[in-house]
Order: sequence, then C-alpha cells, then structure tokens
Amino acid sequence: MDLIEWTVHHIKQKDLVKKDLISYKEDKDKILCEYKEGLKGIYYCNENLELDRIKALKSEETATFVCIANEHNFKVLVDNWDLFKTKKNLTFIFLNPKLAEKWIIKPYVHAKIADPISLKQGLRTMYDTCMGASKE
Repeated sequence: MDLIEWTVHHIKQKDLVKKDLISYKEDKDKILCEYKEGLKGIYYCNENLELDRIKALKSEETATFVCIANEHNFKVLVDNWDLFKTKKNLTFIFLNPKLAEKWIIKPYVHAKIADPISLKQGLRTMYDTCMGASKE
C-alpha cells in the first residue's frame, strides 16, 4: 500500500465516527477533502517532508503531511519546530509501514502542553516508539 492509498484509508476510517466528510479527490501527491460546514483539508503524501511546501502554507489552511517515519523527517520536524508550532491547522503523520505503526502530531497543540526543556527528548521518544524501539 502506498502513501496515497494508506491516507485514503485513514481518511475513511476517521470519518466512520465523525460522518462529516462530503468528498475527497486524489490529485498527484495530495488528497483534497471537503467536509460539512464548508471546511476543507489537504493531505500531502510524500515519503520525505518538503520544507518549502510546509513554509508556503497559509495560516487558514488545514493541512496534514503524511510521510515515512525516518531520520530525515524527524530532523525536519525538530529543526523547524518553532515555525511548525505557529501553524494552528498543521498536522504530521509519520508512518512506519514495516510495523504498521503511525505517529500523529500537531505541533501547535503539542507546544502548548510540552515542556520546552525536554521537547526534543519527548519527540525522540515518540519517534522511537513508532519505530518499534522500547525501553525496558
């Protein structure tokens, strides 16, 4: 299953409870969703995060970036945290297809509850958990 297929499945599963998805449309490496009450969302699906695309988001856009859980993407998240935490409607989904695991994070929300001093360590722990690493 590729990232687009996985994301479509994720969108449908998420809507089983909410029942607010009107339609979705696949367009190259993204999925455009329309929800009740005029809400719209975009899911960008790329193995690696593209910083320029994230920086280009308008503040009112609701965007989810679906990518593979790897060191490159983790580094993009950590190195650009101060930018990402300012974007209220930004979500990341990091996938580990080998273990059928995912890690979902909304930097705007996470920054409000996380301790800034241990932020990087906390993000690393969540990433490692998604990668199947466990501490005993």
